[in-house]
Amino acid sequence: MKKQRKRRTKRRQKKEVIFPTFLTDASVIVVVLTGFTYLLGFIFKNNYLGYYGVIELRKDTIGSYYIAYTYYVMFLIILSCCVLYALLSFLLIPLKEEQRLYRPMLSIFLVTSCILFILDSVFYVNINDHTYQLVYGEIAVLLFLDYLLSKAFWYRKTVNRINQRITFFVTTIRNHKNFKFFALVFFLGGTFYFFEKYGQSLASHQEDYLVINNRPKDLVVIDHTNDKLLVAPVDINKKIITPDYEIIESKSTKDEPLVLESKTFKGGLKVKHVNQK
Repeated sequence: MKKQRKRRTKRRQKKEVIFPTFLTDASVIVVVLTGFTYLLGFIFKNNYLGYYGVIELRKDTIGSYYIAYTYYVMFLIILSCCVLYALLSFLLIPLKEEQRLYRPMLSIFLVTSCILFILDSVFYVNINDHTYQLVYGEIAVLLFLDYLLSKAFWYRKTVNRINQRITFFVTTIRNHKNFKFFALVFFLGGTFYFFEKYGQSLASHQEDYLVINNRPKDLVVIDHTNDKLLVAPVDINKKIITPDYEIIESKSTKDEPLVLESKTFKGGLKVKHVNQK
């Protein structure tokens, strides 16, 4: 009876200790991610406006739009990483006893598809059809050869050794005492670099703008914070922005309304260089 009471008291003590510790760890993670998100919002805005050449002009405020958009992109990144990790774990966990190569090849196919999708859809890298055909064609050929040779004893034995080495390599990395630390550093550094490149890429390929009718040239809205608009003259036919930026009030009255017209510029807008005519 005494032993059972001691065990119960120990379990209660563990529960009492673990619960506040979990809350402390969660609060620390929330604080770190919040601060990091604000930093990412600043980096994103800095590189977004850097495309237009107005980095020093709007550094004092980040703006709710950039923070909210950074939270949204961060959520998508974390969700994508979790899904990718789960799929790779599902493919690689039974690899040790496997005598075929289809699991590693499917893993390569999954990672390659993610990389090509990000380059094409996020950073607008022009990837031609020949690249897709070459990459996916090689994977398809290897899978076909793996199916044809799967009945050969020497092939199964060789593949099993390869799979065991892959499993040993992955397991060694996952079980390393500093794995979580290096994974976190890699994630934070990769996310930082992602937002740094994504800001300029988004600005250079943005097609939807608000335009204010004005003479002699119409004005395009580059950025907005509270009741202020950052505008610049734009040649609608040539799709070129003249870097003569102004900050104007966005206040509007019934007698003097500020008319904003939404326009789409296919291919985005280019910024006119100083020496460009």
